[in-house]
Amino acid sequence: MKNSGARAETPRKERKLLCFLDQTDRAEIGGWAVDFDKPAESLKMRVTIDGAIEAVVSCDLHRDDSRLVNLANSRIGFSYRIPERYWDGMRHALRFMTLDGVALPISSRAGGAVEQYSFVLEKPVRLMAVVDGMVDGLIQGWALRVDDKAGTKLGGVRVLVTHEGQPVATLLADQFRGDVATAVGCDAACGFAFAPPPELRRRDRVSLRFFALPEREELGGSPLEFSFPGDSAREKIEVLIKRTDELFSFAYHLKKELKAAIPRERFLLVDYPRWGLEARPLALPRANARYGARNVAGTKVSVICPVYRPGIGDFLAAVDSVRAQTHENWELLLIDDAGGDATLTAVMKDLAAQEPRIKLLPRKKNGGIARATNDGLKAATGEFVAFFDHDDLLEPAALEIMLLAQAATGAKLLYSDEDKVERGGAFSEPHFKPDFNHRFLLDINYICHLVMVEAKVLRAAGGLDPEMDGAQDHDLLLRLVEGLEPGQIHHVAEILYHWRKTASSTAAAGTTAKPKAGLAGAKAVAAHLERRGLPAKVEPRGSLTCYKVDWKFPTARVKKAGVSILIPYRDHVEMTQECVDAIRAHTKGVSYEIILLDNWSTTPEAERFAAAQANIEGTRVLRIAEPFNYSRINNIGVQAAKHEFLLFMNNDVFVDEAGWLRRMLDEALADDAVGAVGAKLLYQDGTVQHAGVVLGVGGVADHAFRGLRAEAPGYMAHAITAQEVSAVTAACMLVRRAAFEAVDGFDERELSIAFNDVDLCVKLRIAGKKIIYMPDTVAEHRESVSRGDDFDDAKLARFMLENEVMRQRHEAVLAKDPYYNTNFSREGGVYRELRLLQPGEE
Repeated sequence: MKNSGARAETPRKERKLLCFLDQTDRAEIGGWAVDFDKPAESLKMRVTIDGAIEAVVSCDLHRDDSRLVNLANSRIGFSYRIPERYWDGMRHALRFMTLDGVALPISSRAGGAVEQYSFVLEKPVRLMAVVDGMVDGLIQGWALRVDDKAGTKLGGVRVLVTHEGQPVATLLADQFRGDVATAVGCDAACGFAFAPPPELRRRDRVSLRFFALPEREELGGSPLEFSFPGDSAREKIEVLIKRTDELFSFAYHLKKELKAAIPRERFLLVDYPRWGLEARPLALPRANARYGARNVAGTKVSVICPVYRPGIGDFLAAVDSVRAQTHENWELLLIDDAGGDATLTAVMKDLAAQEPRIKLLPRKKNGGIARATNDGLKAATGEFVAFFDHDDLLEPAALEIMLLAQAATGAKLLYSDEDKVERGGAFSEPHFKPDFNHRFLLDINYICHLVMVEAKVLRAAGGLDPEMDGAQDHDLLLRLVEGLEPGQIHHVAEILYHWRKTASSTAAAGTTAKPKAGLAGAKAVAAHLERRGLPAKVEPRGSLTCYKVDWKFPTARVKKAGVSILIPYRDHVEMTQECVDAIRAHTKGVSYEIILLDNWSTTPEAERFAAAQANIEGTRVLRIAEPFNYSRINNIGVQAAKHEFLLFMNNDVFVDEAGWLRRMLDEALADDAVGAVGAKLLYQDGTVQHAGVVLGVGGVADHAFRGLRAEAPGYMAHAITAQEVSAVTAACMLVRRAAFEAVDGFDERELSIAFNDVDLCVKLRIAGKKIIYMPDTVAEHRESVSRGDDFDDAKLARFMLENEVMRQRHEAVLAKDPYYNTNFSREGGVYRELRLLQPGEE
C-alpha cells in the first residue's frame, strides 16, 4: 500500500553545459568547456570514442577568451590527443561527458551544436596482408599495418570482401594468429576468418576479392576462387534455380516478340477519329456488361439547356441528339435567354409544339447562363438533371448509360468522358478523364461534360451562382462535392458528350482561359477552400484555365510537423555532397533533419565525407554494412528518424528553389488523408523524368510524361496540375510517418530493389490514404547515375521476379488504375495509345 505521506519527487534541474572546439586540425584537438552551474570550477570530462571511455581530461588550461562567456575563471581550456589506434582512416565518433555521465553539446566555428565530433585520421603506414585460403570451411587470412618509423606491426585492419564487385562482408583482422606473430614478429591479433553466406555456397564456383580499408588495397592471395561440392539433390535444385532464371529471361523476351507478331490494329491518340468509329457503337453494350442489365426506363432525366444566339444549324443538331436518346423518359428544358433572334425563338416554339417532352422557358431579360440554368432547374420535374449546352451533341445512349451507372452505384453525381466536334462534324480532342479526384478538381475543372446530378442534391446546393460567371460550372461542382462522399461521385468512362468548337467557345480555346473566366475560376476554388477552413491563395496558372493553390498554413504549424530527409548512398561522395548542399541552401520554412544512410561505402573519401557530415548540426550518418537492399536501408533509417514526416530522396536528386519542401509538406497538412506526396523530377536536359506513376502500364507501372518538356502541360494539363495519383517515385517522396509504419514500411523481403515505392503507395491507398503529385516542387534527377537500368541482362531475372511479386500481390489494383482512364492502352506508354475495349473487358 502506498504511503500517502510520501513527498513527490523533485524534478531534476537541467544542467547548462557547453563544449567549444577550436582546434581540430589533426590528432590534437582542443578548446574549452564549462559547467555554468559551477563556473568557478574547472570541469573534468570523460572522453569516449565510439562509445568506449578513453580518458578523463581536466579543463584547467588558461584561455584569454574566457571573458567572451562572462567567466571570471580563465582556466577552462583543454587539449586532448586522439590515440593512434584510431588513426586507421575510418570514421570515429568522439563525445565529451561530465564525470557523472551527462553529455556536453559540442560547438565549433562551423556553427550549431552536435552531440558528437566525428573524425577520420590516417598515418603513413604500409600494408602487409595475405588471404591464406579455405581452411575447414572458413576462408582465413591475416592483415597488418606496418609503421617503419615507429617500428610497429599492428593488426585491427578492416577487410572488405566483395563478390562480382558488390560488398559481401566487412571483417576485422583482430583474431589470434600465433603463427604469423612468430614468422613476422608482429602483433598476434591480426587474423580474420570468413564463412561464405549460403547464397554463395550454392554457386558452382565463386571468386571473392579482399581489400584493406580505407585505402582499398587488395590483399595478397586475392582474388580467391573456390567451389562447394554438393550432393545430387543440391545439384538438381541448383539446376532448377538456374533454369528458372533462364525461363524468366526467356519469357520476358518471348512475350515482347509475340506481342510484336500479333497483327492487331493499334490506335495512337492522334488516331482518335478512327478509334471512335469503332468504339462509340460499343458504348452501350460495354455499359450493360459493366453495370448489368437494369430497368431504368422509369427514371426521368431533365436536360437543362440555356439558349443564347447559337448557330441555328448547330442548335437543331443539339436538339436532335436529345430526341435520338435510347432512353426515352426525358424532358428538354430550353431556356430562351432573350437573345433577340426572332427566327431562333420561332424555331424553339415549333419544337416545343411538336414534341411534348420539349419545354420552352422564355426570359424577358438576358440574365446569363447561370440565371437561365437556374430557371430550368426550378421547372425541372425529373429525378436527375443533366446539363447541356445549346450547340453540343449527346451520344445516342448517353442518358441510358448514365442511368445504368447510377442504378449500379447509387451515385448522386455522375460525369462522363467527352470530346470536341469540329465545324464539319468530325470528332477530335478526346478528354479521357480520371475517376473522382478532388485535388485535381481544385486545379482544373476536369469534370466539365456530361454531368448528371440527383435533382434534390442539386437544389440543396443552390444551383448556379451568377457571381461566378465564366466559372459557374466549376463553382457548382465544388459546392456539390462538399455535400457528397467520394463514393457518391461516379465517373462513366465513355465518350458521351461532344463539345462544339466555335470561334467564341471555350471548347475552341482548349485549356487556354479567357481572362475573366480564369479569375472567376480562381475565385471559385478560393471560396471552396475557405468554406472548408483551409487557408490558401489561388491564382491562374498563366493563361490556362487551371489554377495554382498556394497553401497558407501558420508557420508554427508547419515547423512543428518537421521532416526527416533520408538519403541512401554508397561512395559517390561528390554527388551526395552536392545533394545535401543543395538541400541546406534551398530549404526554407520547414524544420528538418538529414539522415545519410551509408550503405557500405569503402573509399577513404567516403569516410572523410561521413565524418564531416556528422559534425554538422541537424545531420546524422548511419552506416549500414549490408548488401544493397533499398527497402531495408530506408526502413532502418526510419527507425532513427525523429520527425512526423519522412522525405525519401535519392542522392542523385538536386533541389534548387526555396519552397520545394514546404509545398510538399503543405499538401500533406491540407488533408489528414494524404499519405504521400511526390515531386516533378527532370532529367539533366530539362525534360520530365517523373510526373506521377501510372499502374498497369508496361506490366506493373510506368512514369507519366517521361521526356516531356518541363513546362509543357501534358495531356489535359496533367503534367502541371496537382492531383491524386496511384503512386509516386521514392526518388523524392514525402510520407506521413504514422501511415508508413501502419503499413509496415517498404517490403525488404520480396521487393528489395524494384517496385518497392509503388508497393508502398498501393498499400497506403488500400489503407485509405491518398497519394498526391505536386508539380510545383521541381528537382533534377540524374537517374542513370544511381543504379542503372533494371532491364539489362544481368538484372533481368531479379526484375522479373519482383515484377511477378507485384502482379500476384496487386493484380486487381494493377488492372485498373482509377486515375488513368480505362480507354488508354496499357502497352504503348502513358497517354500515347488507345485500346478498343470489347464488352466485358476492363
